Amino acid sequence: MAKTEQEIRGKVGNMVFYKVGNEIRVRSTANDFQDADSEGQHPGRSRLRVATLFYQRLTKTISRRIWKLAATGTSQNGFNLFMKKNMMVFTPCGNVGDFSRLCLTAGVLQQVNHLEVTADDAGRVTLTWDVGINSPSAGDEDRLRVIVLLSDRCFSPFVVEGVGARRKDGSMTFQLERAGGQIAHLYCFFSGEGGMIYSSSQYVRVGG
Repeated sequence: MAKTEQEIRGKVGNMVFYKVGNEIRVRSTANDFQDADSEGQHPGRSRLRVATLFYQRLTKTISRRIWKLAATGTSQNGFNLFMKKNMMVFTPCGNVGDFSRLCLTAGVLQQVNHLEVTADDAGRVTLTWDVGINSPSAGDEDRLRVIVLLSDRCFSPFVVEGVGARRKDGSMTFQLERAGGQIAHLYCFFSGEGGMIYSSSQYVRVGG
């Protein structure tokens, strides 16, 4: 049995997250426990640990509310929804298997339309997208936000700060420091008015 201080509850695969007092504990289901040392169980448990660690790091960077809101009206909580979308993206040895498949936010807002990225030698990154989308889930004042994973620190996500771009602006430029040849994985998403509605993230990369 493992313990974590994160607010996580529910069942993912053969692992159950439950609360005892102020602690969240993790255990295998009974059937899985009988075969806990089998070769087939090891990769799944390792992948679950890796994905859980990433989720804990991510929700120190962005609000846990994003995933909680995305799970509203379903039988899942935010953590379970994140795991459903992302667990198989991680490898049992502790890496991200495919950055383009990671979904760092989820929601019902219209995504970024025709998103493109360019970068210059001075470290300026420019994102561009189409404006004037006729969609009830696309507001002109929706704010674009960007989560960054650097290739050598992929379990240390951070959000680009100090730049405010709206959907109607069609572009956003910011400074990004990275070593020569280092790949930056960017996950772009919109936040609606009041921070109570979001879009699912979209992936682009710089370098590599």
